[in-house]
Amino acid sequence: MTLRLRIATESDLDAVADVATASFNPKTDAISAHLFPPHLKPKGEAYAHAARPWRLARKTDRFQSERTILIVAVDEALSGKVVGFALWEKPVRGEEHEKPEAAPIKPPCATLDHAAFDEMKRVLGQDHSKRFGEKGADNMWHLEMLGVDPSQQRRGIGRMLLQGAFEEADKFGEDCYLVATPAGLPLYRGAGFEEVGVLKLFGVPHASMIRRSQKINPLQS
Repeated sequence: MTLRLRIATESDLDAVADVATASFNPKTDAISAHLFPPHLKPKGEAYAHAARPWRLARKTDRFQSERTILIVAVDEALSGKVVGFALWEKPVRGEEHEKPEAAPIKPPCATLDHAAFDEMKRVLGQDHSKRFGEKGADNMWHLEMLGVDPSQQRRGIGRMLLQGAFEEADKFGEDCYLVATPAGLPLYRGAGFEEVGVLKLFGVPHASMIRRSQKINPLQS
């Protein structure tokens, strides 16, 4: 197999934005359809590309966070092309609790329905509080987004991207958390995530899921 994982660099952000735009097409993805409605699309621009400026600005912002781990899958047979990515927020550990994390910015974007975005953040925030209390998911790995180039699907890239974070999480005995779209459920179930609740985003049921740490006690090995 010519696929490999690595930690992303700033020079990868354009490619990551391209993969995210292709993976979450407003024509097929319910959340993207609400965040990037047709009436906000600039004249002459393909609807599928309307989200790209936001994807790039958002990924660039998240990349600057100390808690962000952006993993990319690259295909050496395609000259190292980025074919998938996973954007994780790693847990707060030890003295890091004393360092408040700056709130993610909301870059201006003419194609984004800001009211819909705020509603999505509200629903997700409520789920975090309901599941984990005031500190939210600070003590676990939080998968914010995983995308695979549609032309490269069914190669195990999604599972590979998850496993890259699982190894680090298990080393520290940390759980992983995500909110799954209906399309993503089979992947996450197969990777060991369990559904702990359901929340509705724009009327569509999404699953709140947790993967428990697989850390092995040395005394039991």
